[in-house]
Amino acid sequence: MSVSSGSLASYAQQKRLSAQTLARWQAWGEADQHALLRLAQELQLGENHLRDFVDWLEEIVLRDGESIAAVLDQREIQRPLATKQSRNDKLKVVKDAVRKLRYPYIARLEEELHESVKALNLGRRVHITFPPAFEGDEVTFGIKVRNVKDLADSLSRLQQRIDDQSLQHLFDLLDEA
Repeated sequence: MSVSSGSLASYAQQKRLSAQTLARWQAWGEADQHALLRLAQELQLGENHLRDFVDWLEEIVLRDGESIAAVLDQREIQRPLATKQSRNDKLKVVKDAVRKLRYPYIARLEEELHESVKALNLGRRVHITFPPAFEGDEVTFGIKVRNVKDLADSLSRLQQRIDDQSLQHLFDLLDEA
């Protein structure tokens, strides 16, 4: 199936895409244009989301040498599109999958940190938040409690993880970022 300049132009007009974003998209080969158009129509991508996809896809292709169509045809991207989730849920999953392809190191770091936090077994009251995109070196600890006993229990668990050095692993991972 061929992508006519009319279908891209029609989509661009409908979504009020900038001339720059449309020009970047139109500079791609026909199969790549069509692959993104199918995705854009399915997810009803506007300018900002579409620009993220264009940026990330171009960077993936430059690094890996694959076509954009091949990247978008990967199971991690196609699977959520076939579900009965809402548009926003599909967009979140697909965008996250493409972001992980674009930033594999950060994706691995996120997974390692998630597993490390889980292994700490701090309980459901303690929440750990890392800096966005791991830029910065500060970690936020939050504790939600209903009474002093819950607070004491949570603080005791945290103190145990500090004493046994298991909490240090999180900071070591962040230092690698």
